Amino acid sequence: MNKKVINACVVGYGAIGPVHAGVIDEIEDAKLFGICDMDTEKLKEARGKYDVKVYNSFSQVLEDREVEVVHICTPHYLHVPMATAAMKSGKDVVLEKPAAMNSDEFSLLEQTVEETGRKVCFVLQNRTNNSVAEMKKQFDNPENGRLLGIEGSMHWCRTEKYYNSATWRGRWDTEGGGVLINQAVHLLDLFVYLGGEIKSVSASISTKLLGNCIEVEDTAEGLLFFKNGVRGCFYATNTYSSNKPFRIEIEYENVIYRYADNRLYKITDDVEIVAVDNKNFPGKGCWGSGHKNVISQFYHSLIYGGEYIDLKNGKNTMKAMFAFYESAKNKGVNVKL
Repeated sequence: MNKKVINACVVGYGAIGPVHAGVIDEIEDAKLFGICDMDTEKLKEARGKYDVKVYNSFSQVLEDREVEVVHICTPHYLHVPMATAAMKSGKDVVLEKPAAMNSDEFSLLEQTVEETGRKVCFVLQNRTNNSVAEMKKQFDNPENGRLLGIEGSMHWCRTEKYYNSATWRGRWDTEGGGVLINQAVHLLDLFVYLGGEIKSVSASISTKLLGNCIEVEDTAEGLLFFKNGVRGCFYATNTYSSNKPFRIEIEYENVIYRYADNRLYKITDDVEIVAVDNKNFPGKGCWGSGHKNVISQFYHSLIYGGEYIDLKNGKNTMKAMFAFYESAKNKGVNVKL
């Protein structure tokens, strides 16, 4: 009997689409069947690298019954309309961040999953980095003592050229925000993944450098209140000179774990490196190495069953992000999730 392989189509072949295509081409449970983009040059580029079917409109993808899974790698404002349309067409979905731009959109996603019975994989790839996985293991280790606090920061660089490269970037109605929703949502997700669920947020956003080309924030900072009583200090900016790996520090009574430089440091009286991230992966180093892990896990689940990162796994992260923006727009008032 032939082994089941699932046909996948990547929709949007811009920045992250090629990473998805490369991953699908490598994993055993999926076949890179098609690529969809309105830009004919990008389709030529894809055809030059892969033996795939190409589509210049999303409707063609929806009508093709051979496409079983759709990877949504398009601008933010298209995520929910495309994901819901794909599900209603009988296709499962791999959805890049953000899953939605606001709480109403996220609710619509959840409702469509419930109504159609289709599956959505939410790409929160940094969870599977080696160092993060090790930090997660330490969460319930009694030897660490009581969890006291968590802090994290992101210092990346996005220039005027970057924002001018596409008309949807840097606008509230098409991007949904700036540094928080586009880049630092992954940092926010690690707070949730490593520290537990967030119950409320007090935050501020500002545009310190890029106000001449964007209407959204380039800097975001906030105080995150967790259900377990811990507080988290969060800072992210797109105004630095380069892209640095995420930095997260979790303080327990007896030890501090610091994730920096794509390494996990265990700090007591001494400093020890206890994990190092895999650097053999496609895309930018600051994106993390987990796309292959998340996507391959999803396809394995479709065929054999098992866990994958779905909307439920990412719900508290999205709700915290929506609360972050609500708090910032209301002068830092504490907003409950």
